[in-house]
Amino acid sequence: MTDRNISHIFFLCLLCFSLPLLSGCGNRAGAGPAGAGIPPKPEVIVDSVGMEDVQIYIYTEGRTVPFKSVEIRARVSGILEEIFFKPGAIVREGDRLALIEQAPYQIALDAARAELSNAKAQASLAEANLERSRILVESRAIQVEDFQTHQANYDMALAGIERANAAIRSAELNLQYTDMRAPITGKTTKNLVDVGNFVRPDGAQAVLLSITQMDPMFVEFNLSDRQYFELKSRIGFRDAFYDARNSSESTNQTEVDTDLPLALAGMPVDISLQTGMNVFNFDFNIPGRTVTLVDNQINFQTARITLRAEIQNPLLRAGDAEDYLIYPGQVCRVRIPYETVEDAILVREEAILTDLDTRYVLVIGRGMHQPRDPHGRPLMGPDGVPIEPYETYIVQRRTIQVGRLLDTNMRIVLSGLRPGESYIVHGVQRVRIGTAVQPTTLEEYNARLAAELEGLR
Repeated sequence: MTDRNISHIFFLCLLCFSLPLLSGCGNRAGAGPAGAGIPPKPEVIVDSVGMEDVQIYIYTEGRTVPFKSVEIRARVSGILEEIFFKPGAIVREGDRLALIEQAPYQIALDAARAELSNAKAQASLAEANLERSRILVESRAIQVEDFQTHQANYDMALAGIERANAAIRSAELNLQYTDMRAPITGKTTKNLVDVGNFVRPDGAQAVLLSITQMDPMFVEFNLSDRQYFELKSRIGFRDAFYDARNSSESTNQTEVDTDLPLALAGMPVDISLQTGMNVFNFDFNIPGRTVTLVDNQINFQTARITLRAEIQNPLLRAGDAEDYLIYPGQVCRVRIPYETVEDAILVREEAILTDLDTRYVLVIGRGMHQPRDPHGRPLMGPDGVPIEPYETYIVQRRTIQVGRLLDTNMRIVLSGLRPGESYIVHGVQRVRIGTAVQPTTLEEYNARLAAELEGLR
């Protein structure tokens, strides 16, 4: 290779290394507040600090329990002849469920009625003898003792009538027990005894089925002792507590008025079922009527007290089939209104950042920005003079004090922000405090993205 070739190769290498440098210098030299040279500002999605009245809730887990559950038990002995219900079906109060053989009890009823006829005949004879003896004793034809004997015979005949009537009522009742009817409206279990088996009240096959009343339904849930007493204090029991504590009179024998409602009887609750697609989407679309029970003690191990609320259970129909929406034993989410906060300052939960034990958000505000390179040095214009600062959107850190998290994923801010201020929701990883950014709202970003996708089709 000649010296001339080596010179050409060296010149080409030098040119290749120089072009990127020349290109970079040209971009920077032609930049300014109104042109090239300033690095593009990162785009961030922002939202405005809101202010509105919000409802604070207490959330807890609960489970549904039946309003009433009844065991259908054989009350007479006999062969189970027929079953009239479908296992798992809904029966109405008074519907026929099963039939135990009736022949022995019909015979017993007929015998009791015959015994009543015999007792009436004996009473008629005893009454006639008593009337004759009354006439005879007045004429002293018989002794008083004979009259008393006839009186006793008549009284015993009347007692025989009463005994025969009682036997008839007992036989009729036993005959009625053979025809088993539903005492409540509800959903049945499977039949626990098959047709043809011998049943009796005290036997192993005494229970034929059970019926659960499904509407209304109870929801049982627990509150901590602190939540329970806070709820009571908000309906006026705080003043009552201080009055009782500061009273000089003894309250050991306080007179109880049983007509007064429970302490939290007027408190509404909302229920959200954890079934199907609703496991993670709590819409709380089932309102509770009221709290109907408060337990009489706080669990020492868990420091919680049990409450019960009553809810409606819709009956669903699809064609010829019907079933209830809620079943006993279902897990549910319970929401209890706690307090209303007026003019609450709200921000999105995902916008809140944490620095050790400090919470803060990145706020967007107007300010003067000095363009700088990645090393922190001011950017130079084409004349070698630093580019002058200009007004734009600047990232600022704002320390806040947070309150409760709402079920809308909005967080109450107690201090540090003002309504209407803009804060960064998405894109915090691309910015630094004091740098310039290009803010855009979520609506604007989604609209632009949809337009771009439409253009690609």
